[in-house]
Amino acid sequence: MKLRNIKSAHKFFKNSEDLKPGKKNQSNRVIVVGAGQVGTHIMGRLAAEGYDVVLIDEDEDMVNKSREVADVGCIVGNGCNPQIYSDIGLNSKDLFLAVTDSDETNLVACHIAQAFGCETKIARVRQPFYKSDNETPLNDEFWKKMGVEILFNQDLLTIQEIEHLMENPGAIDTVFLHGGRDRIVAYKVKPHSLMIGRRLIGLRDVPIFENLLVVAVNTVTDINTKTSISNRLKEHFSTGKKSKKEGLKTHMLIPRGDYKIKEGDLLYLAGVRKDFLGIGHLFDPGLIKEFTRVFILGGSILSHQLSQYILQHYPGKSIYLIEQTKKEAYLASESLDPRINVLLTSSHDIETLIQEGLDKYSIFIGASNEEDDNVLTCLLAKEETQARTITIVHSNVYSHLIQYLEIDATVSPKSLLVEDVLKVLRKNVYDVLSAKEHDAEILEFVVPEKSIMAGQRLRDFRFPENSIVAFIYRGESIIIPRGDSVIHCGDHMVIFSLRSAIEEVQNIFLN
Repeated sequence: MKLRNIKSAHKFFKNSEDLKPGKKNQSNRVIVVGAGQVGTHIMGRLAAEGYDVVLIDEDEDMVNKSREVADVGCIVGNGCNPQIYSDIGLNSKDLFLAVTDSDETNLVACHIAQAFGCETKIARVRQPFYKSDNETPLNDEFWKKMGVEILFNQDLLTIQEIEHLMENPGAIDTVFLHGGRDRIVAYKVKPHSLMIGRRLIGLRDVPIFENLLVVAVNTVTDINTKTSISNRLKEHFSTGKKSKKEGLKTHMLIPRGDYKIKEGDLLYLAGVRKDFLGIGHLFDPGLIKEFTRVFILGGSILSHQLSQYILQHYPGKSIYLIEQTKKEAYLASESLDPRINVLLTSSHDIETLIQEGLDKYSIFIGASNEEDDNVLTCLLAKEETQARTITIVHSNVYSHLIQYLEIDATVSPKSLLVEDVLKVLRKNVYDVLSAKEHDAEILEFVVPEKSIMAGQRLRDFRFPENSIVAFIYRGESIIIPRGDSVIHCGDHMVIFSLRSAIEEVQNIFLN
């Protein structure tokens, strides 16, 4: 396809006048370079947040697909073409995100943006040697000189998320706050769980839940949990032709005390690290806490980094990297630590993996570039051995489908990246974390001086219906709130909110 230069690209603007400086509030204009899955996902979220978004990509087909996601300005062109930024009036107030699949394109684009005076420049990278490490010359200051204000290594974010899941047996999702000293962890209610049929009211009177707070529930309705995997897949895909009232449904809610826990529910609990010990088995009676082996489906830069990381952080565990071609197996065996066992076999050859030790005391991680293989192999590993399974997914199709399958946890690299981008872009918010693919966010605010909240008990102050206070930070103290907790000026309040209530929550702290 012949690429268009900047002049011909102008006709691909969604609203070309809106891209010029001075038309709208420039502090809300975001330039996104890259219309792949990550760029489109970020673009859609930011457009929904009310930002004026300009999307740039040299692939016309990808740009056209992105235009169907949100009403944003689109340019077909090379993200390293300075003329594009001259024509749209890139300036210091714009926010610049370079998230193409090419690390080098992203770094060069940020360098060009710096020449136009743009202050906030974010680059997505994947290669392990592109990282910010303040203990080496490659620190934050180095990258700022390169024109990158913030460097996000997507694979490193993914590895950290996988480690969080490994540290919390039974966890489906984890959100770590304030350096990991406190967290919000999601557990799925499995068959025969002691939680089934219990109401939330009075739960904190049980000693093990005394310092834990259920902040949200993602509940599944209209699903027969006893059906086979294949039938559930057929049932899911058949819903496309049915009305919205039919088929499988999930929705997230901020529960009241009278909520009755059901099998298949995903409960989000807020608490500090020590209070989660021993919680997992209440949701999954068959949970194996300890593991002896880790099997990683290879064929990607990420899988190699992950195997090295686990080897360093989990000494004494056996690490197996599965490669499916002789070339990949040879390169892995030559480049990786010799203590990593490289297996040359098909990803679907579960019998061979069982012979190598794959069992219920193992963790199986689908970390290849092919999410189809990741999901299918995790399903096979779970069905044949009851190993703990974690799969990496990229597309929205799998992100929504996975909750109906017998896979223990999923990691979406694009969602992790979006979470960290939103932290940078939010105003008047100290932190923001997306609840993965669900319709919720976790936000942190500071109670301002002379706030109408100050001095009131939580039960007396009416927060928006679809929000809940998960933590209160007061100095060095962490408070898991109750109804009689009193709000003080200067308190840092972590709010778990459905997206429908976010604006109303923000207004409470702005007024």
